[in-house]
Amino acid sequence: MKASRKVGLIKPSAIRKMLELSAGMENIVHMEQGEPSFNTPTHILAAAQAAMEDGYTHYTAVSGTRELRQAIAEKLEKENGINVDPQTEVTVTSGSQEAMFSAALGFLDPGDEALVISPHYPAHFEDPLLAEAKPVAIPTSAENNYKIEMEKLEDKITDKTKMIWISNPSNPTGHVYPREDLEILADVAKRHDLIVLVDEIYEKIVYDDAKHISLASISGMESRTITVNGFSKAYAMTGWRIGYMAAEKKLSSTLRTLHYYSTLCPNIISQKAALAALTGPQDCVREMVAEYDRRRGLVTSELRKLRVCSCPIPKGAFYVFPNFSKLEKNDETLAAEILEKARVVTVPGSGFGKAGEGCLRISYSSEYEQVEEGIKRIVSYIESKT
Repeated sequence: MKASRKVGLIKPSAIRKMLELSAGMENIVHMEQGEPSFNTPTHILAAAQAAMEDGYTHYTAVSGTRELRQAIAEKLEKENGINVDPQTEVTVTSGSQEAMFSAALGFLDPGDEALVISPHYPAHFEDPLLAEAKPVAIPTSAENNYKIEMEKLEDKITDKTKMIWISNPSNPTGHVYPREDLEILADVAKRHDLIVLVDEIYEKIVYDDAKHISLASISGMESRTITVNGFSKAYAMTGWRIGYMAAEKKLSSTLRTLHYYSTLCPNIISQKAALAALTGPQDCVREMVAEYDRRRGLVTSELRKLRVCSCPIPKGAFYVFPNFSKLEKNDETLAAEILEKARVVTVPGSGFGKAGEGCLRISYSSEYEQVEEGIKRIVSYIESKT
C-alpha cells in the first residue's frame, strides 16, 4: 500500500534521525532534544491529581475550558500586551505542534507561499509543505546578529505569499528578536496583507538584558498574528501535551474548525494542570531559568576555547548553535562523528534549513552533570581533530 503524496513532500526531523542513530548505543550523552531535565513543579502535579479525584475525566469545550482560556487571556494582556477575547480568540491545543499544523492547513492552499525566518524550527518548514504550499526560507546569520532585513523579505514576496513563520526566542539559535526587527516584520506583513505565525514557546526562558516582545502587541498586528505558545518548556510539561493559540476572531474560527477534527478537545487533566501553572507561584520558572543560565555559561565558555568554532551567546531558549565550518563544512558528517567517537548526540544545523549549514544545535536542557560531561567530550574530540 502506498502513502499519500503529502507524506512524500516532507522529510524526517533531523532531531529524530539523530535519536534513531543513537538507539542502542552505550555510554551516550543526549544533547539533541529540548527536553527540560526538571520534573513538573509539585503544585501543578497536585492540581492534576485533584482533578482526577474530582472526576474531571470527560470532554471539555472544543476550545478548552472557560477558566483556562480566561487565565490565558489575562496572562497575554498582563505579560505580552495582547488583548484577546477568551471566548472567541483563545484556543487550547494538544501542544503547540498541533497549533502550528492547524495554522498551515487553515491558511495555506496548494501553490501558496510562506516565508520562514531561518534557521528555523523544522515544523515551520514542513507544515506548509503538508498544506501543499511552498515554504520560502529567509536566511539570517550569526555574523549579522540574526537580523531580519527588509530587503530579504521584500525580495522573496510574490503574489502567492500568504504567511510569515518565526519563532521568538528562536529554536535553534536561542536568538531573541529586538523590537526593531519585529517592527520590520510587522511593516512587511501589513503592507502585503500577510498572516504571521509566531511561535513563542520559549518566551519565559531569556537571559541577561534580553526582553521578549510579542509581535501581536505591535500596532496593527493584532488582527493578523497567530500567537502560538504552551507550557512544555517554561513549566517542564513536555509530556502533558498542552498549548494554545491566540488570534483575532475570524482567524480563530478557522483554527478551531481544524482543531475540532484533529483533536476534538484537549486533555482535561492537562488543562487543569496548565491552569495551576498560570495562576500558581512562578518561583519555579525563575529557578529553572537560573539553572539553564548556569548551564549556558558552562557550554559557551567551553566552546569559545575552540579556535575552529564560532559560538554566539544565546539570549533565550536552551540551545547553542555554534558554527564548525572551519573544521568540517558538512554538519551531518560532524554530528555523526561526534556521536560515534565522543558518544554525544547533537543535531546538524542543516536540519534547521540551509542557513544552519556548518552548525550544530547543542541543547543544555539536561542535568548540569550531563551537560558538563557532554560538552567536555565534544571539546575533547574537536581538539583531537585540530
